Amino acid sequence: MKHFTSKLLFFVFCMFITTNSFASVDLNSTQTQSFLKNVETYVNSLKKISGTFTQSSSNGATDAGKFYIDKPGKMRLEYESPILLVADGNSIVYEDKKLDQISYISMNSNPASIILNGDVKITGKNSSVKVKDIVEKDGFSEITLSTPNEKQSGTITLIFETKPLSLYGWRVRDAQGITTNVHLSNIKPETSFSSNLFKITRSKSIGSKKNKSKYY
Repeated sequence: MKHFTSKLLFFVFCMFITTNSFASVDLNSTQTQSFLKNVETYVNSLKKISGTFTQSSSNGATDAGKFYIDKPGKMRLEYESPILLVADGNSIVYEDKKLDQISYISMNSNPASIILNGDVKITGKNSSVKVKDIVEKDGFSEITLSTPNEKQSGTITLIFETKPLSLYGWRVRDAQGITTNVHLSNIKPETSFSSNLFKITRSKSIGSKKNKSKYY
C-alpha cells in the first residue's frame, strides 16, 4: 500500500528549489488576489494537455513517464516502470503490471485531483479549496492548497514559473507525511483523446484460455 501511495501521489517534479528558500507573501493583499485570479484562469484553460514528467518521493522512490490530462476528471500516467495510473472522472485506478495487481482510490481522497476539476475555484466566496500559503523566489511561485478533508487527503502545492505564467509541476504531501514532487515538461495542448486512453485494459487468462481484454 505504501508503494501504491507513493506512486499515486504522483506526478512529476524533481524540484531543484525547496519551499524553505522562498519568501511567503501576504495572502490578503490586492496584488496576491490578482495573481491568484490569473492562476485560476490559467489552470482552467488547461483542458486537454499531454507531456512528460519526472517524479521523486521523500521515501526515495523515483520514476518518470508520459502524462495525459482531459478535464474534467480524466488523467493517464504511463510510468517507465511497470506502473499505470488512470483517473476516469470517478475513481483513480492504479495498475502494477509486474505484480498483475489493480487498486482503486476515491478521487476525493487525493489532493492532486484538485487540478483535474473542470472549473477550479481558488478565489472568492465560492472557492472549492483553501489557499494555505504562497511563496515566491527567482521567477517561481508555489501555491499550497487543501480541501475540507485535508486530514485524510493531505495538501498539494502547485508550482508555477511566473514569466510567462506556466505550470512547472506540483508537490503532494499525503496524510502519512510522504512528499511526492512532480516536474512537468514538453506540455502541449491536445484537441481530443481516445476514450479508451482513460481506461485500463487487462487480458485475463484462465488456464490456457484467454478472455477478451476487459476495461476497468
